[in-house]
Amino acid sequence: MLVSLHIENVATIKTVDIDFDRGFTVLSGETGAGKSIIIDSVNLLTGEKTNRELIRSGEENASVRAIFTGLSDEKIKKISDCGVPCDGELCVIREISTSGRNIIKCNNRSIPTYTLREIMADLITIHGQNASQILMSGDSHITYLDSFAENREVFDRYTKLFNELNSAVNEQRALIMDEREKQRLTEDYAKQIKEIEDARLKDNEEEELTASRARIKNLEQTAKYVKTVYRSLCQSEKAPSAAERINNAINALNALNESEQSEKITEQINRLTSYRYELIDIAEDTLSLIADIGDDPSEALDNIESRLSVITHLKRRYGADIPEIKRYCTDIKEKLKKIKESDEKIAELSDVIRKTKEKTLKAASELTATRKAAAERLSELVLKELKYLDLKKVRFDISVEKKKQLTANGADNVTFLVAANTGDELKPLDKTASGGELSRIMLAIKSVFAGKDNIDTVIYDEVDAGVSGATSERIGNRLHSSAKGCQVIAVTHSAQVAANADQHILIYKTDVGDRTQTFCKTLDRDERVKELSRIIGGVKISQTVLDTAEEMLKNNGN
Repeated sequence: MLVSLHIENVATIKTVDIDFDRGFTVLSGETGAGKSIIIDSVNLLTGEKTNRELIRSGEENASVRAIFTGLSDEKIKKISDCGVPCDGELCVIREISTSGRNIIKCNNRSIPTYTLREIMADLITIHGQNASQILMSGDSHITYLDSFAENREVFDRYTKLFNELNSAVNEQRALIMDEREKQRLTEDYAKQIKEIEDARLKDNEEEELTASRARIKNLEQTAKYVKTVYRSLCQSEKAPSAAERINNAINALNALNESEQSEKITEQINRLTSYRYELIDIAEDTLSLIADIGDDPSEALDNIESRLSVITHLKRRYGADIPEIKRYCTDIKEKLKKIKESDEKIAELSDVIRKTKEKTLKAASELTATRKAAAERLSELVLKELKYLDLKKVRFDISVEKKKQLTANGADNVTFLVAANTGDELKPLDKTASGGELSRIMLAIKSVFAGKDNIDTVIYDEVDAGVSGATSERIGNRLHSSAKGCQVIAVTHSAQVAANADQHILIYKTDVGDRTQTFCKTLDRDERVKELSRIIGGVKISQTVLDTAEEMLKNNGN
């Protein structure tokens, strides 16, 4: 429900704060006091187009803020799905400026106008002589009828079957193609698979080749150092290497040991032999640094460049890197397999579609039956409400007609039809002339739907315009009773309507300095008597009028 409304710099309002209670609230005041400004401000919050003329003269910006509490889990989920964090309370702010800037925030999260409309659609709606209403839209009638029919179980069963049917149809469409296209794809996929598999790609191959290429390009300096190490330690054509010199020393010690037979000499021979092997190992390990280069570095570099060229070509066609190329190959193998199996799968899906469609059509018929039965009951109830509201000549009916094809909502077109005068043709609600009469038609429908249409707050703008006292009293009774299912706020000029309210807010204006300002005040009981007396009696209020106002409040339990 709407618990508070803050308005700044809108028309004659400098700043206003209104706190709303549950149940039925009325806004009253003299003509021109600013009641329509409140409606215009709320319209901004519902996503209506901005109008710079709303900004108070002399100000650069205008803003409206509303706080909603007690949100249902369903609404919390919808708000969260729109990207707005919500834990059960929602703060909505809209600011407009003379420069054309439009700022919208929900719970401190900036959102576009279309998201605001989506969020607010389930929170608040306005019915008035010139306001657009959700109920006026023909697209919403089927939703209203379903909520009245309470056919959720039947609807969910239909939805499940409809989704299964759609899934099977879409899958079959994806498989169906002419033979020429099938042959072309088969050949293309086969060539691509062969090209990728012939390349025999290895993970990390590109990185390793790139590193080898960089190493080979520095080959001259690298090879020079490697060969110097190898010749010095292991083998050299120009001068004896360290290993050769140690070997000569070992031979000399062996010869010496033949004559001396000394354990010390034997130990030295063993130590030198160990050193010789270690030096050879170091030399060979160093030489391995250029082992993959071969005898011809230019040839090795050409081989690397050629391999990298193959990889680059495959990357250009099939993926950003080798793993992605391999994944692509796996995917087209699966696609090729599906093409080869498509004929069999198409036949199988045809059978699935036929059986599922039979079930879906049956479920659609069951859904239609619930709607037609509900439409008959709903029409009777709305007509009863219309008569109660002194619209005895107005006719109301609900058309449930079969569509040419199944849709997500079933097989029905649902339209609320109204004929405002005797002899008039029944026409869709959105084609009916606007005015006070239409507002009462809306009230009749909303009274029947009270608490069932999932709207938390309903605002009526002068629904009692142009009606007599007796009818106003009935309107007031209906507004009060419909507030048991949701929060109802009404702008009124009728004392009979105002006397039915649980909360009464006075809208008035006065001069502050050299400017006129609009203010709001929640009235206590004595103040309500005075306001009702003003509405009844005009400028001069007699004791009789005061007594009448007092009696009206008592008769309505206030």
